[in-house]
Amino acid sequence: MRIKSTSINQQLVNSLEKFSKNGGEKISNYVNATGKALIAPLVIMHNPLTHEDKDNRKWAAVKQPVEAVITLAMQLATLGLLYKGINKLIHKNKINFKFIEEATKDVTKIPKKIMEECGNDTQKALAKYKEEFNGVFKDRLGAILSAVTYLPVLAVSNKIYPKIAHKLIDKNENKPTKQNNSI
Repeated sequence: MRIKSTSINQQLVNSLEKFSKNGGEKISNYVNATGKALIAPLVIMHNPLTHEDKDNRKWAAVKQPVEAVITLAMQLATLGLLYKGINKLIHKNKINFKFIEEATKDVTKIPKKIMEECGNDTQKALAKYKEEFNGVFKDRLGAILSAVTYLPVLAVSNKIYPKIAHKLIDKNENKPTKQNNSI
């Protein structure tokens, strides 16, 4: 049993390491959208501390997954365009970083960890260093872009959501029944 536990722990550690290496703004958007689509509606519908009526909670709960899909689509599209543009500029040498230029002139500026991973091959290490540095740059710009696009995404979501919600939530659901009319 101890071996199995260690194996599961190691798989968890490996998964988290992979997640962090491939992380960044895109992964952050996926996690945020998943939480908003799956967890938020449950919390809204089953919150014992709220005094909202069931119809209002249902309306708010349905909005979360719709908004998550709209947000994810818009942010990933804008990130895709941003990353594509940055890649073009990097390949045309229109974006250069001081750290990369220094490492090109003096290989001792390349982090030792990268040199070791590349078997002390300076060309491979320099390429890996440049790739990692550019990845961090793109991720930081992606975070800024996601923050900047938040209001437009919210505006689009607020325009689209009522149309979708009326299809998802029966319009007759909130109308009083014949019994209530006679009172």
